Amino acid sequence: MNRLMTNFLCGSILALTLSACSTAPVPTGPDPSVSDPVGRHNPSLRIAVLDHHLLGDLSDPAVMAKYARADIIITQPDRFWGHPGLEQNMALLRAANPHVKILGFFRSKCVRQEWADYDPSVQSFDRALYEAARPYFSYTTTGDTLQDWPGVALFDFTKPAARRAMLDVFVAYQQSSTAKLDGVYWDYFNPELWISQDVRTMTGEPDMDGDGVSHFSDADEKAAFKAAQVEWIREMRGRLGNEFIQISNGSRALTDSTFAGLLDGMNYEIFPDVGFGGSMPYRAALDPNVPNNLWAAQRWLRTDNGGPWQILENVNVPHMVDQNQQWQPLNLGDMNRAIALLTGSTVIHYDLTGAHHAGIPDVEVNLGAPLGGVTVAGDVYSRLFERGSVAVTMGSGAYPLGFSFAIKQANGTGGEDVVQAIGSSYIYP
Repeated sequence: MNRLMTNFLCGSILALTLSACSTAPVPTGPDPSVSDPVGRHNPSLRIAVLDHHLLGDLSDPAVMAKYARADIIITQPDRFWGHPGLEQNMALLRAANPHVKILGFFRSKCVRQEWADYDPSVQSFDRALYEAARPYFSYTTTGDTLQDWPGVALFDFTKPAARRAMLDVFVAYQQSSTAKLDGVYWDYFNPELWISQDVRTMTGEPDMDGDGVSHFSDADEKAAFKAAQVEWIREMRGRLGNEFIQISNGSRALTDSTFAGLLDGMNYEIFPDVGFGGSMPYRAALDPNVPNNLWAAQRWLRTDNGGPWQILENVNVPHMVDQNQQWQPLNLGDMNRAIALLTGSTVIHYDLTGAHHAGIPDVEVNLGAPLGGVTVAGDVYSRLFERGSVAVTMGSGAYPLGFSFAIKQANGTGGEDVVQAIGSSYIYP
């Protein structure tokens, strides 16, 4: 293996913070009794694919390799539903990995406006969702169609009839299609609406219930907004059963233990800044004194059908300056993988395009099953596995390079080699 040792200085830092609070008791430390789910091809680490785009040509071995190695794939249901030829996509994925869990996005509050023009003979699922939501569209205080992202229309999911209409469409396809999803990925559950700054044409203030009061100043509307999220989860479980996986995107489950307890998983989008605010988010994520630290939050989740699914995601690509003053990209999937090995979380690796495209790590690791919990000695967190170990040394705790780590793997001759180390040095394979 050719290794280039490179010292890094921080070059590009993003700041997106959310405050963390929880109703859960503060744990005293990492729980060594928590066992990682078994029965997967890499027992040391679970990999997720979260792909907002087309799956690509699944007959291409290079494309399929990105999906075949995953334990869970999250993508749009219209990759499998809406036209008879699409069902083959799921058949190919399951043939490549019979153990993979495949989840579909389920938008909790919006439909894309372009779906109104879709031909129902070739894109029937999206068109049917639009038609189901249309009678329940929400508006602003000036009567404009409410959006939280450009090109979408929000519907008032606090109305039981709206939720029922959307679920009727989803359940009908799930039951009639040969492409059966294993669960849903809710996008998204927050304590209140979030409006993207990219929504530039909408006038007025958001007003889901139409009472003339802005959502952000309407306590009743915000309470209904949160209550309806609970009903969404319960109604989906009532329609599709206890084993149907439900994973939440958004900040609510990351800090609310009672809400998280309804779910099988949660996604830390833009980890660690979403979920752990402040100047030292990596340190907070592993700090037993932080109420929603990763070990604590994982114990909130259900364990049915492979759970808990605690997913660490960050699509951004920060660049670092090396000792030769050269910019080098940092794959945050590598940083998050070290954290995931410690915590039993699931990690996403992206392809360094800055988009939600599945990627494959430069350095593959399979350390075998963990031999126990995490040992904490000052700022060093370590864990032993059947065929190796991981050690994380917490530094500043800041994003994106607030700690260093080393992963060692058995070399087949009775010893171990460092297969990847990032922080004060970076090893290119």
